[in-house]
Amino acid sequence: MKNLLKLELRKIRKQKSFYICTLVMVGLLFLSVLTSDALSKNSELAGQFSSSGFDIIVSSLNSSSFLLVAGIFVALCVCNDYEQETIKNIYARGYSRKRVYFSKLISVWISTTIMFTVVMLCAFIFGRAYFGTANLEGSRLIYIIGVQYTVCMANIFLFFFVSSLIRKNGLSIAATIVVPMIVNMLLGMLDSFMKFKDFSTADFWVSSFMGEISKVSVTDEKLSFCLIASLAYILVLPITGAFSHRKIEL
Repeated sequence: MKNLLKLELRKIRKQKSFYICTLVMVGLLFLSVLTSDALSKNSELAGQFSSSGFDIIVSSLNSSSFLLVAGIFVALCVCNDYEQETIKNIYARGYSRKRVYFSKLISVWISTTIMFTVVMLCAFIFGRAYFGTANLEGSRLIYIIGVQYTVCMANIFLFFFVSSLIRKNGLSIAATIVVPMIVNMLLGMLDSFMKFKDFSTADFWVSSFMGEISKVSVTDEKLSFCLIASLAYILVLPITGAFSHRKIEL
């Protein structure tokens, strides 16, 4: 397992998509900060678009399109070995499918955690430079970022699960973009059909969590719900994926 993990991490270090995707996130974040700064300085729109450094940090994952770009990276990272058929050489060395699956999952988790950290650090730098930091306790900010990280990893595990099933770069990229939207639409239709009172099935879909916790005004109840639900996804998806991976023909 240790050797497999070293191999996967070495491949990611050499993978251009890792650096390109990270730079794209930072670039999108910077453009968003510039836009917010310009709007806040507009005399007619200043009251409507006022921002602070903490607003920039809390909304940075949405501003950088983190889940979209990271989903593309995960699809490329997972599918390359299958597209190039190098995965057969790994199995030929006697490594089990379970070990290969979890070594890839851990390497993806580590690499996307680095991406998350870079985006957050850049958000802090940009936010402080353009808007300063005020109006929010440090402990609450840490809690929000912690929940956001957990939600991001739950989505990353979902992308990994889908890509491991498809194993084709193009289709996996399309799936990571389209599947969350389709599920959201289907759950919305189910809610409309069932006419639940004070209940929405869409609220339990992991892809819907980030939009709800990317505001400074998010409630503690919503943060707690998203945290617990995301942890459930993080627990269930790898186990389900590993079981499914055993059944896949190369």
